[in-house]
Amino acid sequence: MSTRKQPDPVDQEYQRIESFINDLFPPVEQLIYVVPPEVQQAELDTLRLGRRAEQLYFVVDLTSMSIIAAGGLQEIGYNSDSFTFRHYLSTIPSQGMLQLITLLGKLTFMMSAASDKPLVSFLNPKFIANVPITRADGQVVLVKRTISPWQYTQEGYITAYLSEMTILKPFENEPVMPRFINIPPNVEAEFNSMMAKLFANLPAKVNLFSPKQMVLLRLYVENEDELSAKELASLAGITVHTAHTHNRNILMKAKTMFGKSLQAKTARDVAIFLKRCGMLG
Repeated sequence: MSTRKQPDPVDQEYQRIESFINDLFPPVEQLIYVVPPEVQQAELDTLRLGRRAEQLYFVVDLTSMSIIAAGGLQEIGYNSDSFTFRHYLSTIPSQGMLQLITLLGKLTFMMSAASDKPLVSFLNPKFIANVPITRADGQVVLVKRTISPWQYTQEGYITAYLSEMTILKPFENEPVMPRFINIPPNVEAEFNSMMAKLFANLPAKVNLFSPKQMVLLRLYVENEDELSAKELASLAGITVHTAHTHNRNILMKAKTMFGKSLQAKTARDVAIFLKRCGMLG
């Protein structure tokens, strides 16, 4: 009996991003761009001249889902001339981390388009996160990734972005720690709130945690003191036995989403990791 081929998670995520962009943007022929090509070229020249050995960069055009400029990819074993957007997605080492990183990106673009005040200018604001990247030799390294608008429209749609990366160290399942530069505090607070809501409402095949498990995870991060199973059960309105079961399942699901090497030994560890990734607000 033939076995059914499992869908490629990278292909699935690529298709989800493509669908998101098609829904978010007006038709390409209606877009009126703001940033002149000569401004972009001057920045590319600066990036090429100023790049250090541990740095790399690429520009993603969202309207075509393609990388239109790149440099320094040889630092992680790839060819800057042939590196594609799908190839980039495939370098993110776990399905959970891939979905988290793309969710953060989607929310950033949604907020820029929905704001009633101008939030976007060339290279501002900057969105920073620590993310894992798989080198061509299979080693996973932690990079500091800074994303900034490369092209945008008169309506505020970011249609291309610059991704700058600095290699930090071998990856040891550190949280992504998303943060903004040059954005009003109230907008960043709104982003954090929306991120938590979006993660909680993702379909079960993407966010493996059940609604009740999400409640327990929030209880862990909302209480500075470590909760006993009895205290957790009382706050959640469940039995101690059920709390223990949920705790075991939370840890198991986190390892499934983010890899078995995730540095978490308890459900509380998972909650702290998710909070530092921006997924619990």
